[in-house]
Amino acid sequence: MFIVLMQLANSWAQDIHFSQLAQTQFFSNPAFAGIQFGPRVLAHYRNEYPNIGSQINSGFNTYFISYDQFLKNYNSGLGAQVIADKFGDNLYSRYYININYAYQAKFNEYNALRFGLSANMIHQQLDKSKLVFFDQIDPINGFNQLAASEEDISNSFSQTNFNLNAGIVYFTNYFYAGLSARNLLPRNNFQGIASKQFEDMTISAQVGGVYWLNQDKRIALFPYFLFDRQYDYQKYVGNILYQYETLNLGLGFRHNARDLESIIFLVGFNFNKLRISYSYDLNTSGIKSYTGGSHEVGVRILFKGEDNSLYPNEYKNILFCPDFMKN
Repeated sequence: MFIVLMQLANSWAQDIHFSQLAQTQFFSNPAFAGIQFGPRVLAHYRNEYPNIGSQINSGFNTYFISYDQFLKNYNSGLGAQVIADKFGDNLYSRYYININYAYQAKFNEYNALRFGLSANMIHQQLDKSKLVFFDQIDPINGFNQLAASEEDISNSFSQTNFNLNAGIVYFTNYFYAGLSARNLLPRNNFQGIASKQFEDMTISAQVGGVYWLNQDKRIALFPYFLFDRQYDYQKYVGNILYQYETLNLGLGFRHNARDLESIIFLVGFNFNKLRISYSYDLNTSGIKSYTGGSHEVGVRILFKGEDNSLYPNEYKNILFCPDFMKN
């Protein structure tokens, strides 16, 4: 158990992932900061593999909250993100604070290119008092929680690093395509060993859009796709949402280039300024009987509503709110 968790700690630079692509674009690419013009707040929670462990917060738990808005006088978007990522009743934890900036270059009223940069602080810690050591395992009776260990658990591992993310997004009213790179700087692990330049980097590509099925824009399809590559791991995530007025229903998948990891079921309600969403990942891998799948809940608040996002009436030199964000 200790060896496995130390491997987890040594590979802590592996990025967090989400299944609701429409809700978490801002996490994947800093160039999305301020793309919806008016102040926007996102709150998101993911519980992955809840059957691993016996505590109420077992498995992997990720808490994400962000704020962003567009600054019309500077053609720029600003935002901030706070993220907590915890495993096994806070046995292993990561905390992020990200500050995001994006500059928008407008070609005309329907096309624009955005360049984004994010500076982040990342703190990780491993609580050694919650580990199971070899000398606490009896060969006949198994693990004895009351048995003392000779291991030194007085000090927990702790590490703080700083890093940079960068991204670019081209978008129209109906389509976007983005490319980003996260973890551009080397980082130290628990043993103080620094990674090589770009060794921890995640290359990410994002594509999405909207296809309206009627003229009054009450019914639509919203396809989204995400590709991530970090180390030797590749991840493909796809969502397609069907919207009928305020209701969203969708399906998705997660694939690792070798196997289908999960099928994603999505549902949401969009009330103009407020959007609430839920998704469930049905695990299809070899560990499906042990994990319990994954749950995500998201809330999005647009303080000025959909109609006042990127092209409000009072600012004709700013783009229309992209239709692909209206789900």
